[in-house]
Amino acid sequence: MQILTIEELPAELTGPWGALVWTDQDYPLDQALFRKARALGVPFADYCGLVAVEGKRVLAQVTVEYYPMTIGDGRETFVGVAGVVTRPDALRRGLCFRLLEEVHLRESIRGHRLAMLWTHRTWGAHRLYARLGYRDLYSPPTAVLPPRTSTPTRLPDGFGVRAARRGDAALLESIFARGTRGRYGFVTRFPNSFGARIAMGWRASKDHHLLFRGSRAVGYFFASENPRFLGIYEGMVTERNLLPPLLDSIQWYARGRWLALAHTTLVNDAREHLRARGFSLTPDCHSVLMARSISGTSSRRLASLRQMVRDSRFSCHRGDMF
Repeated sequence: MQILTIEELPAELTGPWGALVWTDQDYPLDQALFRKARALGVPFADYCGLVAVEGKRVLAQVTVEYYPMTIGDGRETFVGVAGVVTRPDALRRGLCFRLLEEVHLRESIRGHRLAMLWTHRTWGAHRLYARLGYRDLYSPPTAVLPPRTSTPTRLPDGFGVRAARRGDAALLESIFARGTRGRYGFVTRFPNSFGARIAMGWRASKDHHLLFRGSRAVGYFFASENPRFLGIYEGMVTERNLLPPLLDSIQWYARGRWLALAHTTLVNDAREHLRARGFSLTPDCHSVLMARSISGTSSRRLASLRQMVRDSRFSCHRGDMF
């Protein structure tokens, strides 16, 4: 069994690699996708990630990204671990364990001190990560409103909402930057974060809805919807006093459907407004951000992280889940 970087993977193994990723119900990958993403600004490592190969079979993989984070007293670029998957017929061989240990070694040599990943508390992988030294750091809050007749039937006076267009990526980025100024966590995002995700097809521009006061864009929300349900996974305003109009616009857009705000600290920012509107709030969910030190000098940084995620200024949304 060999451990190769994604850039080293031979062309004839592209099909088996895609089949591996498909077993996790994700779309198949190839090196061209990673090169395009990097060219657009997505912060993948230069080697993209690691794969475990045995003969003509690709057995397991992990991808590696670099993200800046504002942590109280400064900024830290951490290693974002994603795309961890093993072929079902190669489970219980410790392959992902070996790949992750290799990532930690490579990245500690490069001078990085912290690694993070997202998983679910209920998944078996959570136990694997705990054995590797990862510890639960943060779980996003949730707010849910059942269908009800009190849903606003019109937007507040002077406000309007429209779906974003492909050319609005820079506008969305500007709103996010203004709305998170002075906050901790996943701020600022990597340059062109909205444009890159839209261009890669990871997000549709039309799923972002811009809030206008007059002709000025002052907020947005990112939605997933069907005829019975509206999920809001990111919400941002340029000024805190605009939270009620943003919530009005979200409830107006829901039009009586089940409405959930999830994977977004908008729930914490607007907690009292949501309670007054009849939302049921829970402080966390099954998704969890885990972190670990990958050098002997970062225990103090981990302590800062634990303090940061409890601060009301902490910012985290679906767009920060890697």
